[in-house]
Amino acid sequence: MKTTNYKENFKALCKHAEEIAHLYFKALSHIKGDVKRVDLIMENNSKAGHYPKDEMNYFYLLKIEKAFRQLDVDSQKIINNDFFYNNYKFWWLDLYSTSTYYRLKRSAIAQFLQHLK
Repeated sequence: MKTTNYKENFKALCKHAEEIAHLYFKALSHIKGDVKRVDLIMENNSKAGHYPKDEMNYFYLLKIEKAFRQLDVDSQKIINNDFFYNNYKFWWLDLYSTSTYYRLKRSAIAQFLQHLK
């Protein structure tokens, strides 16, 4: 499956992936009871679908985790280290050249977003 022809520029792809990671952790903390307020988008979906808020958060988490599991190993590393658990900035220097890293990163984000559709 070729996903490198995704129609957004690189910055927009990165921003989209960052937003998904942010919503993922927000939903995760809500399910654990750490957050009292649900994201507005999830709340609207909950009202429209007549699902309880916790159930909507759970479905959202499952969808993201399923999309992540469908990625290849390099894509999982990149998505995980750059967007979900970005512990240090240049984690990839020992693994990839700069051009390879950015090529793989663009592909990983596009695949991830494609699986979320």
